[in-house]
Amino acid sequence: FNMVAAWGGYIFVLNLIGAHAAFLVLLGRFSDKVYMAYTLFYVVGTALAIQVPVVGWSPLKSMEQLPACAVFLGYQLLQYCEIQRKKNKLSRKDAFKLRIQVAVSALAAVTLIVVAVTPNGYFGPISSRVRGLFVPHTKTGNPLVDSVAEH
Repeated sequence: FNMVAAWGGYIFVLNLIGAHAAFLVLLGRFSDKVYMAYTLFYVVGTALAIQVPVVGWSPLKSMEQLPACAVFLGYQLLQYCEIQRKKNKLSRKDAFKLRIQVAVSALAAVTLIVVAVTPNGYFGPISSRVRGLFVPHTKTGNPLVDSVAEH
């Protein structure tokens, strides 16, 4: 919360932590403790960030902050699959099939939601800082933003 209120670079840290959490899954290090840590970080951090007037609802609308949200949703799906695996004593093969089914269903649901809300302008455009990284001739007129985008 303090980082959001005091420094605009919180998006970098948010995405860095999200990338770390996703990397833990790829390494096979997902556990109940990792799930609880990232879930609490994301829920409490987002709830407090929304309270900062300058930030508002951007954690749920900004294209730059959606990767961390995607990791959060992925963690919820993985934890659901783990609970079902333990509850039903599924074999590795059956647990893998369950993960695939849940992932495909969730991907379909998210796709439908994104398609439904995008035409209404729910998601904001990518910021000029990010555009400046990929399009060298993009200049905002703000020297501070332009200098940050150059690095």
